[in-house]
Amino acid sequence: MVAAMQWVSRITTVSLEMSLPAVLGYWLDGRWQTGPWLVVVGGVLGFIVAMRHLLEMVRKK
Repeated sequence: MVAAMQWVSRITTVSLEMSLPAVLGYWLDGRWQTGPWLVVVGGVLGFIVAMRHLLEMVRKK
């Protein structure tokens, strides 16, 4: 059960790292009327952060 909860925690962390910057970019685009640019920047940033975290997890194993 402990191992399963650790995996759930890891998966949740990576998914939030990937999605939250894009959601924040969407919100800021709506607030500042900047078009899709901040969503794209947030998506790319989130993808980079999540991939870096995944690579760190693989290296530790």
